[in-house]
Amino acid sequence: MIVLLTGDDQHAIQEQLKQYKAEIDFQWLTLCYHRFPANHLDRAMSVARTRSLTGGKKLVIVENCHLKQWGMTELETLQQLMQVPESTILVFVATNVDKRLKIYKHLVKYAKLLELPLIPPWRTDLIEKAISTEAEKIHLRLSPDAVAYLAVAIGNDITRAATELRKLSIYAHGRKLKLAEVKELVPCQTQNSLQLAAAMRQGESNQVLQLLDDLLSRAEPLMVIVSTLITQFRTWLWVKSAIVSGVKKDSELAQLCRISNPHRIYYLRQEVANTSINALAKAVAMMLDLEMSIKRGAEGKDLLPAILSASRLFKVV
Repeated sequence: MIVLLTGDDQHAIQEQLKQYKAEIDFQWLTLCYHRFPANHLDRAMSVARTRSLTGGKKLVIVENCHLKQWGMTELETLQQLMQVPESTILVFVATNVDKRLKIYKHLVKYAKLLELPLIPPWRTDLIEKAISTEAEKIHLRLSPDAVAYLAVAIGNDITRAATELRKLSIYAHGRKLKLAEVKELVPCQTQNSLQLAAAMRQGESNQVLQLLDDLLSRAEPLMVIVSTLITQFRTWLWVKSAIVSGVKKDSELAQLCRISNPHRIYYLRQEVANTSINALAKAVAMMLDLEMSIKRGAEGKDLLPAILSASRLFKVV
């Protein structure tokens, strides 16, 4: 079996690799379990083409294969894919791939494509479902409002969610945990980022500077900050767009904007009442561009100009 495993949900990817590893006889792991970096493709393919000495399955993982780093030499090496025996599980792991590449098109002729993207930060319904699923796996019982809180507190960082849930499971010792207990044990890291979004929407440059400096001084992950901003500005944009288009009922607004708690609509109406829909749309676009910059290697100092520029969209003249 050959698999191209792609996506930025690192937790889901590692869980999938664990499933493949579980198919290998534990006593033969040293002989039948192999991991290679992408620049050792030739060695990986040599191992993958060789049948297991134990007669069972063999797992070969090639990591960090974004494919663009491979050229004609690697394409020639991949001609050997048809020689990989059925007993070998050969997995190519990539955060993202360019599907236009010739090497990708060749690879998927033989490999099963399995995509595991990170849940979008604004899909709190899917985040809540993922948290509930992880909790069930470790027999942790949580009240619905505790699950909703964790979805906001952790966001779409499912790797952190798994860690926090294990901590809660140890504390619970079989009990069902309520919201108050969960709040004490799991801090809401997105809270200051939400305050930053509010300050940007109000055009408060001084407060924006202070909040951003505080977040960066605490080594808050850049992707967590920007993901929270994207979620918040996108929610405001959806609500404002729905109101402008004539939607009046809070229940309809909540359904259209994918907001799990309809009572939140009252506050969102107030927040967007005097806000320009064009400014919100531009802010979302700027935050998405900033997210891409971070993925390409932007640092903390690169956030300030972009965030201040977005804040000035809402500056009251």
